[in-house]
This record gives sequence, structure tokens and C-alpha cells, in this order.
Amino acid sequence: MISSFTRIVGLILVFFVLNTSVITKGYENADIVTVSKNIADSLLDGALGQSISSDLKDADGIISLTKADENGNLYFTDIDYSSVDRASWDPSRHIGRMERLAILYRLENDSAKKEELKAHIMKLLDFWLANDFQSSNWWHNRLSGPNALGEFGILMKNDLSRRQKILLGEKIGRGCFTISPVLYDHAGANAIDLAMSSIKFGAFAGSPRAIKEAVRIVSGELGYSDDQGLKDDGTFFQHGKRIYMGGYGITFINGMSTIIKLLSGTDYIFSKEQLTPLANFICDGMRMMSFGDTLDPTTMGRSVSRKNSQPLRGIISTLETLASVDEMPRKEEIKAYADSIRNDEKKDYGLRYFDNAKFLVINNNDFYFSFRGGADYLAYSEIINDENVLAYNSSFPGVTTIMSKGDEYNNIAPIYNYSFVPGTTAVVEADEELLAHDDFTYRYLKGIYGEKVADGAAVSLAKTEHEGISMTISCFATDNAVLLMGAGMKDSKGRSMNTTLDQCLYTGSFERDGNTVIHNGIKYTVLEGGALTAENEHRTGDWHRNNLPYASTPEEGDVFTASIENTGSYAYTVMSENTDAEFEIIMNNESVQAVKLPDGRIAASFFEKTEFTYAGRTYKGNAGEAIIMK
Repeated sequence: MISSFTRIVGLILVFFVLNTSVITKGYENADIVTVSKNIADSLLDGALGQSISSDLKDADGIISLTKADENGNLYFTDIDYSSVDRASWDPSRHIGRMERLAILYRLENDSAKKEELKAHIMKLLDFWLANDFQSSNWWHNRLSGPNALGEFGILMKNDLSRRQKILLGEKIGRGCFTISPVLYDHAGANAIDLAMSSIKFGAFAGSPRAIKEAVRIVSGELGYSDDQGLKDDGTFFQHGKRIYMGGYGITFINGMSTIIKLLSGTDYIFSKEQLTPLANFICDGMRMMSFGDTLDPTTMGRSVSRKNSQPLRGIISTLETLASVDEMPRKEEIKAYADSIRNDEKKDYGLRYFDNAKFLVINNNDFYFSFRGGADYLAYSEIINDENVLAYNSSFPGVTTIMSKGDEYNNIAPIYNYSFVPGTTAVVEADEELLAHDDFTYRYLKGIYGEKVADGAAVSLAKTEHEGISMTISCFATDNAVLLMGAGMKDSKGRSMNTTLDQCLYTGSFERDGNTVIHNGIKYTVLEGGALTAENEHRTGDWHRNNLPYASTPEEGDVFTASIENTGSYAYTVMSENTDAEFEIIMNNESVQAVKLPDGRIAASFFEKTEFTYAGRTYKGNAGEAIIMK
């Protein structure tokens, strides 16, 4: 929370900025006037959504819930102002409703109604300024709140008293780099949102320095990072070295689009060279991990536990905004990507391996597949703010996503069995047992990892131990099919385990012929391992299971699960039902895993310095090496 000392310092700095902006002509600076107009016009025409969306839209409905306090200021009777909750912070609704009234005020043409709205707005503002409500989560106090209050301040700037400007400016300044230097510790998507609030503070207070500093910070975030942020393979990391295409990645794109829109028409706008990494992230990364209008759920961090988190339609307007910017590289591709999301269109992109994220993807018009490998520097599943609390098994390397339509996992969380994460071999545990595992937000698995990519084929390998569960796994991929192998799969406690081929929403039927199962256009064939189980199950559950801030409300649906009883090793293929690709297993043990690919090449993973002979030829490798050879 914001200390009294920090507030006093902020007030002094804001007082100084407001006074010097008159001297330096900050209010009359042509670029600042343009930025202020861009913000206000975008809010009024709906191109820029409120940072804190109002749960009520009409003025009468909002005003009907107000009541005066002992000082004559207004508050809302249905808001719990004592809440300090980290996730769903109730007092933030006050800001959202207040800004909504400010928008309606600016749009109102009737002078009498306009004055009535203004009176209510000022009393709501004075209530907020007098009480200075704060959450236990810095995000509300330093990021979300200042952004929304900055928008409000720009809309109402000409109507505020000097006292209101200073007090409101201090609260907006909590999200401004030049007022709150503590913000420099943040990076990635958070830095972008803080830059937005800094720009809004600059526009409100007439401070060119605040806007220039925000532009400088954003310029740094647009470059490739060794830690979190944009990566040169087209991926995005957040909260350490963790792939985060959805959630923070989408927030990053949305934030950058907004900043570019706010700065358009001014000397602050970025160059084409500065925008290239952003374009590459969208075209080479996000697009490759999108299947029609759906984003790969394993790239979304803890946001996968939220409702309606997979569909990408929310970023269409963002992409179109970027495609309309003259300086934006690859804008034709960005526009085409937006159109493919709108039309739920799948395309043949083939195979790609993302080296920073150790992430393998096949993306074709009837088949999407991804495999998460590993590295000692990669963090795995994230639990923050009581979200994604059952995702313990998602920390295993080898997690897969398999789609033929795109909606296979959409909103499956309430009825998902978190012991059967696709691609993993795990002990079957109840929710209570999964919750009992230590927080794994910053777990880094140690082991042997490696990969090889060559001419339409790729190998990803991992050998590690996950809290007593040992595994040696490989993914052998072509541009339309994969063979997944495991060896040395055992639990130190002797518990039985299952390897999950897939768990997704059931589409109404599946076919089984021996060890081959076809469901929803995907063909799974077990080549080695224990007994195959394929079944549909009608389940009940609720969102609260894996996302505690959600209320516990019943949900139900049908789920298809295909799994193999663990016997220590396994091998199975996955491909579209329209594909006939044949893999030949050569070796599958804890030292080496080797196959003959459908095109006749030999591919192998080595987990120690060793060699093997096949068809009269000897193949050698060191631990962590992979080969693809004719």
C-alpha cells in the first residue's frame, strides 16, 4: 500500500509539475494537446475502453446507487469500500462508474443535465480523494487505478478546481515513472501499462518529461530482452522466464496498440525499426500459436483458469489499429491475421520450434499440436492471486495441446481433471491432494534438455525428476504428425501413474480400432505401453476449483479422455484423421530414444554419451544432443 510519506512526496512533486507546466507552456505544448485530444476522443467514441470498465452504463442507474456522507460527498451503497482484496477489489468500481459519468457528461448536449451530471461527478471525486482507498495488491494502487483516474482527469480537467487537480494528480502520479521512481522495477506488460498511466499523467499535468520518459521506457520494452518481455524467437515472457503469449502477451499487444494510438500525430511516435520486434511477435509468435480464433491454452500462464480466456476476437480491433499505422512493419500480415481470427480461418503454417521458450508447434488447417520441452532457466506453471491453483501437473515438461477445430479446451476448466494434463505421466490425485503441493510458481526443473530442427522435422527431449517422478521423454515431429515417447517413467513412492494422450471437450462420438482412437478429427495410435483407455464422461464442477476468486457455481459438460496405464515406457502418435504418417520405433530407453521418420530419416535423442546401430549404420551422441539424419 502507499505510505503517508510517499503520498506527501507525491503531492509535492505534482504541485511542482502543475506549477512549472504553466511556466514551460506544458498545457499549450502542441504534442501534449494532441495526446490529450487522442485520449479524450478515443474514450468518447469507444475506440479506447475504460481502464476500469463500469459495471453500469446509464447515468440514472449509476446515480440511483449513490448516497451522501457526512461531508456531502457521494459514495455507492452497493460497494464494499473496506475491501483490500488482491484480485476482485470492490472499491475500483467507484472509479469505473465515476469515469463512465464523465464520458456521459462530455457527450451530453443539454446544459441542465450536463450541470446535474457534473455536480454528481465532483461529489464522487471528492469522496475518493478524501478517503484514498487502497488494495493490498500494488496492481490496483499503481497501475489500474492511476490509468483509470488519468482518463477521468483528462475528461474533466477543465472543470476541476486547483485543489482537485493536485490531489487527483498525486493519485494519477502513483502510476507515473517521473513521480514514482519505484515503478522502474517493472518490465514487460506491466511496464507498458505503467507507461500508459505516465502518458496520461503527462497529458493531465502538462508534463512533456512524463510523456518522454514513458516513450523511452516503451522503446526499451520494444527491444528484445534477455529476461522477460519480447524474445527474438517471436515469443513473450512475463514473471520471469515463462512463456506468456496469452494474458500478459495479449495485454502487451493491447497496451502497445493503445500507446501508438495515443501518440499518433506527434513527434513521440516510434520508428519502424523500433516497432519491428512487436510485429515479429505478432506475426511469427502469436499467429503461429493461434488456431483460427483460438489461442493455445498452454501459452497463457495463469489466465488459462479464467472464463473465456482462449478466444482471440478481443484483439481484432487492436491488430487493425496497428495495421493502420504507417510506421508499422508487416502491417499487411497483421491485417491478414486479424481477418483470420474474425473468420476463424485455419491456414497451413507447418512446423516451427521456438528456441527461447523450448516450444514446438505444428499449425495446419486441420491439425494443431504443441509440445513444451524444457530448460533449466524456464519457470513452469504459475499461481498468483489464487488463480490456477490446481495446475501442479502442468509444470511437467511434455505438456501438449491438440486441436482440429479450436474449441477443444474452451472453458473446460470447471470440469477438467487436473491429474490428466495432456502429454504428461502423473499420479492420479484429487483436488485436495493437488492443492497440497507446494507453490510451484517459480520452480525450475533441472535435468537434461535438448532439441534439433532440420528441414520440416524437429526433436525436443527432456530427462528430469519432478518431485519424485522420473521421466525421459522425446517428441519427434514432422510438419503434420508427431511421435511421443517416454521411458524410465516411475514414481519414487511406488504410486501408479497414467500417461494422458488428451483430455478435451467431447464432441459426441469417437471411434476405436484396437490401439487407435479417432475423436473430433484427431487420430491417436498407441505403439508401446500399457492398456489404452478412451472414454467420454459427463462431469460437474465449477470455476472456483482452479480460480478461487470466482464464486462457486455449478457447471457441467462432457469430456473425452484418452490415457495409457503407465508400465515404465510408452510411444504413441498423434495426427489428423486425414493423415497417414508411419513412424518406426528403433529404440526407447533412458539412454537413447530413436525413430525412423515417415520420410525415412533417422531421428534420435541422447540422454548420455552413447551410440546405437540401425540398418548397418552407427549413430552417436552426447547427453542432451538430438539428431535428424538421412
